[in-house]
Amino acid sequence: MKGKRNVPLLFMMIASFIIFIFAVGKLIGIFLEYQKGDRTYEEIMEYVQDPETDEQGKNDPDPEDDSGFTFLQVDFEGLKAQNPDVVAWIQIPALDISYPVVQGKDNSYYLHHMFDGKENKNGSIFIDYHNQPEFTDSNTIVYGHNMKNGSMFGTLDRYQEKSLFEKYPCFYIYLPDGILEYRIVSSYAGMTGSVGFTYRFPELEDYQDFLEKIISYAAYDTGTEVTDTDHIVTLSTCVNSDRNYRYLVHGKLERNIKMYNE
Repeated sequence: MKGKRNVPLLFMMIASFIIFIFAVGKLIGIFLEYQKGDRTYEEIMEYVQDPETDEQGKNDPDPEDDSGFTFLQVDFEGLKAQNPDVVAWIQIPALDISYPVVQGKDNSYYLHHMFDGKENKNGSIFIDYHNQPEFTDSNTIVYGHNMKNGSMFGTLDRYQEKSLFEKYPCFYIYLPDGILEYRIVSSYAGMTGSVGFTYRFPELEDYQDFLEKIISYAAYDTGTEVTDTDHIVTLSTCVNSDRNYRYLVHGKLERNIKMYNE
């Protein structure tokens, strides 16, 4: 009788062991996929270099810019040879984010495919397929996954901290013919499909309404003024605690810092 009573316990132990092995296997799979993604994007960094600095350790590509910020040199020719879908490079100094930006024929492919075309949870940083690749639209939307290891846009929600914005108020979009500086005007968690994702404005009033709303949603006052002639870039990533929300960072174009030499 005692042996029979132990049978259910034995089955439970076996089932628990199988579940444990399955969970461990899944974790290892996730780790390996993350590792593969990190390695792939590390290899792409060979197309990006920090330019030489002067004796004071400064690199000033714009004669009128005395900030001393070190801008990147991006080999777009080399990147396009690897993937013709590349349209830009994004750099967010506050978060050590530095990735190529691609644009697909839809908003699905690059959710699950890396820059090299291989399927991976990391996906790519990509702009909405409705937008112009030159970032000339009133609102250009840039998507990236919120990866648990902090890669891609995994740290974007750190802009919830006003102190971070005060220290690093800008991010940069590198194009084949220039560098665009964007100053953050608003950051917040918004619902999927909310006004922040609008990319077409039939009437001027529609764009003015868009600007008013993204400012009103801001987690804190950035003090950055916007007008209906400004161009906005919206950075978007998931909110892990709620699938119905996205963390959004809106920046307005401050200036075209530099035109690359031919």
